[in-house]
Amino acid sequence: MNTVLQNILAFSALSIALLFLFKTFVWWPKKKAKKACGETDCGCH
Repeated sequence: MNTVLQNILAFSALSIALLFLFKTFVWWPKKKAKKACGETDCGCH
């Protein structure tokens, strides 16, 4: 019985971690901020 419970918990933790990584990097990737200030450096960054 302990082995079954341990397997369920391990696969649950793995699936939660994989879902988090999928959501973070594939589903909603962060947008890259534009740092372009034109031809001259305006000191905005």
